Order: sequence, then structure tokens, then C-alpha cells
Amino acid sequence: MKPIHMLCLTLLSSVAAHAQELSAGPSISPARKTVLGVSVTPDELGVVTLEGERVVSPRVSVGLGLRTGFTQQKGWSDSLVSGERENEAGSSTFVLGVGPRARFFLVGDAPEGLWVSPGLEVTRSWRRFEIEGQASLNDNEQRIWSFGATAMLGYTVILGRGLAVQAGVGAEARHDSSQYTSNVTAKPGYEGLFPVGEQSNEGRSWVIDERLALSLGWAF
Repeated sequence: MKPIHMLCLTLLSSVAAHAQELSAGPSISPARKTVLGVSVTPDELGVVTLEGERVVSPRVSVGLGLRTGFTQQKGWSDSLVSGERENEAGSSTFVLGVGPRARFFLVGDAPEGLWVSPGLEVTRSWRRFEIEGQASLNDNEQRIWSFGATAMLGYTVILGRGLAVQAGVGAEARHDSSQYTSNVTAKPGYEGLFPVGEQSNEGRSWVIDERLALSLGWAF
């Protein structure tokens, strides 16, 4: 099991005593109807979700998340013969998405306690890959629309005057629709040695994967 999975499971297990306290009697905490926070998904480095949650009944809340993120990487490879740098590669990814959801509290009163949460997500991603060698420059761009649904089991605990800490585990199913464009350009002196120009194609795929989330925010 991955370390991050163990972390999430440990967080959920560690609040079991708190859940028993909530179920044992009515809460004396001040009524809180709104939670604003920032959520991260450990499997998606560089992506954060700005979340808003509103209590609509003692056992139900609704929420909306805005996902955004940017990552950039660079690397290179050396020639096995000369030891000199042979190829340079770089990539960048920008993500923007939105996701409504609901939470149904099994233990405790919203927004604090043990909950299950179904949700929907729409995400737009732009990815660019660039490989520069001695003879050519290969510039690739990928644009992806993702439509998906999530199901999460999690826990929210409110500390002090309103610090909200949340952890959840679950699964997601999504459909990806992508457009891919590749443009190869020959460097001076290497013209005519290999095919150049632009090519494009489209693809579709279904993905089923696990989903982990950790969130920190403020309840009021």
C-alpha cells in the first residue's frame, strides 16, 4: 500500500474517537453553516482545489470546488559516445476545472463528522511537450476535456474557533477526450533526412482510479 494511502487511512482511523463523541450526544459547538478551504490530491502534484461548502440541513451539505494547477519540468539526456548533452526535453501542464458535490453525514451534524460524498467534475487540461535534439525540434501539444464522477468517504473535524481539517478516500470514473498535435522541424543542415511537418489526432478513453483528498479550511 502506498505511504499516502496509509496516511489517509490513519487520519480517518484517528478520528474514530471523535466520531463516537459526536454520536453519543448533541454537539455544544457553535452552529457553523459555511466552510471555505483548500484541498490537495496527493496523486496530482501541483493541483489544488479551492472549496466552498454550505450546510443545508443537519445531515446534508452542498459544495463547489474550483480546481487549478500548473506544473513544469525540464530534463536532458547525454550521448553514450561523447558524453555531451544530446537531447533536451521540457513539459508544462495547466489544469482548470469545476466540481459540484454533496455530503451526507452518517455521524455528527454538518459540517462536522463522518460523511459520504458523491460529486461531478469537469476539467480542461493543456499539456505541452518539447524535445530538442541535434537534428530536430519536436513540439507536441495535447488538449484534454475530462468529465467524471467521484464517490468519497471522509471525515471533517473542526478545531478551536473554526479550523476545519478534512480527509477522504474513494474512487473516480472519468471520460477523457483529447486532441494531440505534433510538429517536427528540422534544424539547418539536417533538412530532408526525416519527415517534418505537423500531424494531429484525437483519442477517447475511460479511466477508473482511486481518489485521495486532504483539505484545510475555516468554518464559520
